[in-house]
Amino acid sequence: MRKLLESDADLFTAALSQSTVSVWQTDAVGVYCEVERGIIEKFTKSSIQLSTKSDTISIYYRDDGTLFQVEL
Repeated sequence: MRKLLESDADLFTAALSQSTVSVWQTDAVGVYCEVERGIIEKFTKSSIQLSTKSDTISIYYRDDGTLFQVEL
């Protein structure tokens, strides 16, 4: 079962529990596709910073239609 992370409380819980979060963005035709997986390192009102499986840091913006999900 997957849960969409919509609120700051959802993001905080996922960050605190070190849960793997999947990032979804729309492609050229508007279909959501998974683009990244990682652990939330930091989040603000406008962005989320992930530490990814490949040991890189990725930043995604919350106001551009990006979705964040966690596996329960």
